[in-house]
Amino acid sequence: MKTSRTARTLGALGATAALALAATSAAPAHAASSAKGSGAASYGMTKAFYGGKALSFTYSKGYKCDTGIKAASTTGCEVGAAWNHAPSRQHDVLYITVPLGFTPKPMQDCPAGITCVDHPMTVDLTRLEPALKPLYPKLTDAQLTDALKDFMTPGHDHFITDTNHGKAEWWDVQVVGVTSSKTYDAIHSHQSFAYIQKLIKAKDKTVVGPIPSNIFLYFSVAAK
Repeated sequence: MKTSRTARTLGALGATAALALAATSAAPAHAASSAKGSGAASYGMTKAFYGGKALSFTYSKGYKCDTGIKAASTTGCEVGAAWNHAPSRQHDVLYITVPLGFTPKPMQDCPAGITCVDHPMTVDLTRLEPALKPLYPKLTDAQLTDALKDFMTPGHDHFITDTNHGKAEWWDVQVVGVTSSKTYDAIHSHQSFAYIQKLIKAKDKTVVGPIPSNIFLYFSVAAK
């Protein structure tokens, strides 16, 4: 389904709290990045899911993050607020599922600790600071704020609802948090955003989102 704009707010406080669980009990990590708001272009592929099938993405441009949205990360990317200005008039949504509070089986499209091709290495999570504070009792408010400004992008999987006929385009990144390993395995098994949407509509407490961001990725989609 085509979209020209994401929702303007997080919506529910629960979304903030859920995404916060993506952090581990260790201190948040910092990482280097490319120019603010734009990633260096490189060519590569990742896996994705669409309509019950596994597909592949082919990337040919670096990421874009709307610098009109305030972000303290070195990438200029953030999660928690929707973009104001997109890099193109027409684009689709890329939903990324993030395991929250558990370690998934080694089958993610982009595993934790590894920056996937043309993805931002870090994101600003300071908008989620109130929910993150309980996870870092040993850090002062100032230390936590500083750490969240440039937080390592968590591991995730990719889901789409349109292939754009295999043509490359910009994709609007939205996050879906999953707090149960059993639910995450079921989502991975169904390989379809329709199943995720079903869980969200049923108000499944283990699935939260979609949560907006200012991040766009550029790729084409091809069946494996």
